[in-house]
Amino acid sequence: MQTRRIRFNQIDFDDDSFSLAPPGVEIITAKLKESIKRTGILHPPIVREKREKCFQIISGRKRLRVAKESGRACCDCQVMTSSATILDGLAIALEEMLLNGKINPIEQAIFFQKILQETDANEAAERFLPPLGFPPRPNLIKRFISLLDIEGPLIVAVHKGQLDKKVAMELGKLDFGDRMAIFEVITLLHLSVGNQKKLTISSRELAVRTNSSIRRFLSDPEAETILNHPEANLPQKAANLMAWINKKRFPRLSEAKQKFRRFTGKLQLPKGVSLSHPPSFEKDELTLTITVQDQEKLQELWPKIKQILHDKK
Repeated sequence: MQTRRIRFNQIDFDDDSFSLAPPGVEIITAKLKESIKRTGILHPPIVREKREKCFQIISGRKRLRVAKESGRACCDCQVMTSSATILDGLAIALEEMLLNGKINPIEQAIFFQKILQETDANEAAERFLPPLGFPPRPNLIKRFISLLDIEGPLIVAVHKGQLDKKVAMELGKLDFGDRMAIFEVITLLHLSVGNQKKLTISSRELAVRTNSSIRRFLSDPEAETILNHPEANLPQKAANLMAWINKKRFPRLSEAKQKFRRFTGKLQLPKGVSLSHPPSFEKDELTLTITVQDQEKLQELWPKIKQILHDKK
């Protein structure tokens, strides 16, 4: 490669042959803009000569775009000649991303989708999986690429870290309506990864249990009331929605919990005293817990407690 000064009007910004981001997605931070405004491009982008006076971007697309929009006419770039293959360019694009940080699942998928157009799965696995931290097994590549089978908005959400990769793959097993219904809730409530998994698993189980569709019960008036509550914040809405779904999934258990709460409330337990039930109410026995401040207080109360336990016999 050689360093050459390239004019921006010689760069084909529409050519995304080496881009590992979803089409049309370019996350440019204010920090990058400020840096280029102050000092210009410090790390030269890499381009490939597509034909005479026309270049493809291999790495540094965001830097080039910001520099161009700032009014500059050109910048220094590392140039790969046209004799360099597409495979060579993709390999460098991957290395550049790995140097800048961890590559995300969508970028991995796009990389291997493009690599398989240039070489076979065995060579791709042997050469590129180990640098990513994976064993060189060709079947892994197929699994990565399958992530691109979901709809564009879900791909972008995974790319931006708003949707967990494993959740996205589970959503891919559902029909379109159910998949988008869950995704809409995840997006609306900004659910954590844990809650994304809970919502997906619980919704799927409830749909099977009720012989219904996920989109149908998520559009239930009760669910919509929870999601559109004017005073609840997002964590409260998420907690209330999960509680509602669990109530639908396990109606008997939910009813037992409500009865237990009412029963406990009637007892008017004093401070430091709590009552608990066995998991899933599999037994009738209850556990009464008394918290005391120290050993002296326990010694003071113990004769009375002991007498109550004796009378119980």
